[in-house]
Amino acid sequence: MPLETEATAELRALISGLKADDADMLEALHRVQHHYGYVSAEAMHVIADQLRVTPAHVYGVTTYYSDFRTTPPASCTVAWCSGPACRLRNGIGIRDAMMATLDVPMGGQTTDGRVGLMVGQCNGSCEQAPQIWVDERVVGHLTAAKAVMLARALRDGAAPETVGQ
Repeated sequence: MPLETEATAELRALISGLKADDADMLEALHRVQHHYGYVSAEAMHVIADQLRVTPAHVYGVTTYYSDFRTTPPASCTVAWCSGPACRLRNGIGIRDAMMATLDVPMGGQTTDGRVGLMVGQCNGSCEQAPQIWVDERVVGHLTAAKAVMLARALRDGAAPETVGQ
């Protein structure tokens, strides 16, 4: 058994009480991701030990589901609305402007970990189309030019809560 560290002890406490087999695998993964923002390799080993499965099995489940991350999330998350109202109002142009300005693909993040870009699903605030969400806050009625200005501000370190106001 590897040396118990403060981090592994914290992980064990986080998933304590879960049953040994993979019936509680998703619960363990959700607990870890909710607490840390992602599921690290160390966490996968602790989960495997707790559930008495292999680390490869935990890795397979973690990477199968798109909700789980294996790397720390960006400091600021920008979600591009992929809904039909946004698409009809140049949402694709907004997406492309954000990707080009941040120099990241959809689902990626800047090399400094400051800004991550992901696809968001329509949240029903279509009257503000086209829109993005900056750390879950709607920034709507965008143009490609405004999207570039927002992306530059975030990339350059502007506080997410001030962008788009």
